[in-house]
Amino acid sequence: RASALRDAARQAAHELKNPLTPIRFAVARLKREAPSALAETVEGLATETARLEALARNFSQFGKLPEGPRSRVDVGELVRYTARASVPESMPLTVHVDEDLPMVWGHHDALQRAVSNVVLNAVEACREAGHGAIAVQVGRAECDGRDAVSLAVTDTGPGIAPERVARMWEPYVTYKAGGTGLGMAIARQTVLAHDGKVFAESAPGAGTTIRFVLPVGAEEPGAQPPAANLTREEA
Repeated sequence: RASALRDAARQAAHELKNPLTPIRFAVARLKREAPSALAETVEGLATETARLEALARNFSQFGKLPEGPRSRVDVGELVRYTARASVPESMPLTVHVDEDLPMVWGHHDALQRAVSNVVLNAVEACREAGHGAIAVQVGRAECDGRDAVSLAVTDTGPGIAPERVARMWEPYVTYKAGGTGLGMAIARQTVLAHDGKVFAESAPGAGTTIRFVLPVGAEEPGAQPPAANLTREEA
C-alpha cells in the first residue's frame, strides 16, 4: 500500500510540475506588464501558483525514499538550526541538546525536512490556540538494543483528539484547511527509512509531543571522517 501511494504521489508531482513552469513564467510577465487595475488578480494567481508548487514538492518528497550516499549527521545541530529557522521570534522556544551525543548515519536533508515538518506543525498548533510555546529536547536513547538519538518536539497548543492521533501518520489525512496530509507522513517515512521509530502523545487541552528515535547505525565502507563536532549549548 505504501509503495502504491508513493507511486501515485510521484505521478501527481510530475503532472503538476509540467504546467507549473510556463504558468510561473506567465505570472512573472503579468506582474511586470499588467495594468494596475489587474494587480490584485495577478497577485492571486501568484499566490495560487506558489501553493501548487508547494503541493508538488510535498508529493515529490513523499513519492521517494531518501536516496544517495549517507553521512554522519549531528542531530543536535540539525535540530537547533531547524527550530530557530522555523519558529517565529515572537513565539517562546527552548532547545536542549545533551552533551556528547553520537552521530547518526543518515541523510541530512531528508532528516532536516522531517524535523521541519514537525516543528512547523507545532507552530501552527500554538497559533491555533492563540498562544503557546515550543520545547525541543535531544538526547541519548536506545532503539531495538542499539545506541540511538531521541528528539522530541512539544507544543502547548490545543492538543489532538485520540482518534486523530491514531491517524496522524497516514498520508493524505489532514484536518487543516488547505493541508495536503503529507507532512507527518513524509516525516514518518524518513524516520522509518533510517530504521527509526516515531511516537505521538497528545490530548485535547494538553498539547502535543512528537518524538523520533534514530539508531546511530553503521558507517558505510570508505566514508569520509566527519568535521570536528561543534560545541553544544543549551538554547
